[in-house]
Amino acid sequence: MRDHRRSEHGHGAMPFILAILAVLAGVLTWMFASAGVARYRSQPGSGWTEFLPAIVVGVVAVLLAALAIVAARVNRQRAEIAARIAQSPDRPWRHVPQWAHGRIQDAPAKQAAAALGVFASVWMAVVIGVALLAKERDDLRSDPTVLVFLGLFGLVGLGLVAGTIYMTIAVRKFGPATLEMSSVPGVLGGWLRGNILLPEEVPGGCEARVRLACRRDSTGSSRLSYDVWKEEATVMTGASLPVAFRIPFDLPESDLPDMPSAGTMRVSWLLSIAASLPGVDYAAVFSVPVFATETSDRTFVTDGSCSDSPPQADTRHGPG
Repeated sequence: MRDHRRSEHGHGAMPFILAILAVLAGVLTWMFASAGVARYRSQPGSGWTEFLPAIVVGVVAVLLAALAIVAARVNRQRAEIAARIAQSPDRPWRHVPQWAHGRIQDAPAKQAAAALGVFASVWMAVVIGVALLAKERDDLRSDPTVLVFLGLFGLVGLGLVAGTIYMTIAVRKFGPATLEMSSVPGVLGGWLRGNILLPEEVPGGCEARVRLACRRDSTGSSRLSYDVWKEEATVMTGASLPVAFRIPFDLPESDLPDMPSAGTMRVSWLLSIAASLPGVDYAAVFSVPVFATETSDRTFVTDGSCSDSPPQADTRHGPG
């Protein structure tokens, strides 16, 4: 309990700390910019490189401000979830609005594309800045280390830009998908059933893969991620795609989004669908609630005793 409170206090202070750092970086940006203007006016032959420190620190200030805004939003979501926990502590799936209503939107691909776009822009800005600086100085232009840096980091930057463009095209091409759960939650030692309402841009009769996975993600700095359990099936797309997976009992329950996990590894249950289409492929991911309930069958576990009853997905398609 003490560790949980300490974690909450740490998360609560994070927006404030990031905001202070953003302000300090903004002050440094102004100082560097003023110094750059003075040198540019007083030194013959000076160029734009006098403003490079101000540009770099300015980019850092913008990123810190953006992180502060995101952290403040996460804290607000945490407070809302904590209030729901106090109202119904024995029904954790009711603490998340989408879970409680059993109508879940796919993961926000638009936000992921925007985040990748910002990262790619900052990356390429640094590469271009170094390239322009090297162009102005003979010692850097002839340094093989600088050339290797520009080559490798430039290729990575182009890959990030290409990924951003691809994700943006996918976001613009496909509307959001919705999972309507037949009952809430998905049950350990029971079933997860529902209907996926696909966007109208996904043509019917196409082969797709539907997968349910229990994933663990490290909450520390190691960024370890792996699937504890997964099952998948081939289905045919339609306006409404019924799915049903039977889940063994001896698997971990879902951790609540935006709340501290029970241990060092956060548990997420993810239902995903992917289809190869002409041009841009389609993919959607839903974070679903899976918990033990009074209807759980404790005898259905992941060892050999349940191998004759594998999880399955309903392959019917069309309106449910």
